[in-house]
Amino acid sequence: MEKPHFDLFISYVRSDARVKIGRRTFDMVELFKRELEDHVRPKGLPGPTNFVVCTDIDDFELGGTFDQVMRDRIGHSTAFLLVCSPQVRASKYVMREIELFQLLKPAQPPLAAIRGASPSSILPELFSDQTVVADLTCYGDATLREVRATLRRESHKIVAQVWGIPVRQVYDRFEARHRSNRRKIATAAVAVVSSIVGIVLWLGGEIGYHRVKELIPPAKLVSPAGVGFTTASAPVVIRDRAAYVWQDPASPPKTLDLSIYALRALQYSPGHMLVADVNEFAIVDLSSGSSSSQHVFEGEISGIASWKGSAAVSNKDGTVLILSPDGTVAEGPRPTSQTGRRFPAFRETGPFRYGEQLALNDHYLASATLTGQLGILDRTTGSFVVANTPQFPLAEPVERSEDPVLYETENTRPISTVAFLPDGDLMFAEGAGLRRINPRSGRISFLSHCDIELVRQIIPLPRTNRLIALTTSTLEELEIDQRDRSKVRCIRRSTLAPKSAPRAALSDDGQTLLVAYFDAAPDLWQPTYSLFGLQVRIPSWLW
Repeated sequence: MEKPHFDLFISYVRSDARVKIGRRTFDMVELFKRELEDHVRPKGLPGPTNFVVCTDIDDFELGGTFDQVMRDRIGHSTAFLLVCSPQVRASKYVMREIELFQLLKPAQPPLAAIRGASPSSILPELFSDQTVVADLTCYGDATLREVRATLRRESHKIVAQVWGIPVRQVYDRFEARHRSNRRKIATAAVAVVSSIVGIVLWLGGEIGYHRVKELIPPAKLVSPAGVGFTTASAPVVIRDRAAYVWQDPASPPKTLDLSIYALRALQYSPGHMLVADVNEFAIVDLSSGSSSSQHVFEGEISGIASWKGSAAVSNKDGTVLILSPDGTVAEGPRPTSQTGRRFPAFRETGPFRYGEQLALNDHYLASATLTGQLGILDRTTGSFVVANTPQFPLAEPVERSEDPVLYETENTRPISTVAFLPDGDLMFAEGAGLRRINPRSGRISFLSHCDIELVRQIIPLPRTNRLIALTTSTLEELEIDQRDRSKVRCIRRSTLAPKSAPRAALSDDGQTLLVAYFDAAPDLWQPTYSLFGLQVRIPSWLW
């Protein structure tokens, strides 16, 4: 007896199989065919390596009449699948294929799949409600990946039916093969990366953040208020009443006039910056220089922070205003607090004081003062983070073991910067040391790292364990140890102009860094491979 050429013949109405996914139109049966043919035949089952499918339009050569070709293909197929759709009865070709199947294989029941119509409603003489094998229904909001996942799941049922083996066995074999393929790909990728690293080490080049472009400064750019990027990733430096935008890094900047004088400025959202004067602040649109309505703050503004359309602004009286994405402004809570619990000579009791250093994320607002007090406000509950046990030694007499002030430095040493890491922890700099706080428990870890000067700004690099730390004269590349989160490795140090008071911002690409200085031209930094003065940009997946 001649062996079948195909495992499955699929008969369907092409117009009923078309579906729009996103902006493109696909043939659902063609997608289904690809998933079916991705199955590998078990050992001992005769036939080709993969499951083989024939459709009524594809997979045959020209020549012969329709009946001759269809007789040959249906006769040489192990099973027959009808995709049940509204136009099946109206298609003379599909109906003729069904007739030929019944004529050639009268004792074999056909398989059915739903595509907009149930089998029993289309051909009750052939199907009952119990004969449904696959469901090719596609919902309007489904993505291509979701559709393929559905078809892959349904393909296991069809393959199991045709080959006469359990569905679970088909699924397990399919997944095991794909896991093996993924391991092979991962092994190959590791080999490629290792080869690249080996070449780099052999050549003696250096991987890390390097200065890739010095921007042409305007006539007067001394003591900038802050830096950021437009929505098109153009660098921006704000000073006084002007925003300088480098639409082309090789050309002088475009100047935008601001309606607010800038003493402090930082990125608020893509294309917008938070700008603060002595006692006013506003959101500036970097496409035009226009600003939102200016908010007046009683008392001199001392600190600002922002996070994805939210902002916090503190003043020297210890008050903080929180700006929500919808534009509403609310004053932060100030419960009774006692400072100087570490040293009685500095002990004072009064409302909690928000400091000059602020940091925001989705959940918390962190505040630190130049006199060394740090607290973390849970913005969702309006309460402060309090550790189970004090995180610093309390001096007698102990009047308050719990307080909104989570940590006090030794000898009122200033906290120079605070920043939330991608995992939600807070990092802050105390003198020449870095500390880490888990805001969920309030526990503080003293990090071990190389010798670093006083850190003025911490910039976490997204999707990595790395961060940039700026001191008054260096740019430090640091990496948090994955196995021991209390250890920080110093990857690379770049020397900046001495006492240049750098200010930096990270672009939306997560790699490009803009650094502005007190009295020098701003520049752009990127992770590159540097060799003999040549610099090659490192792709984000490798970095």
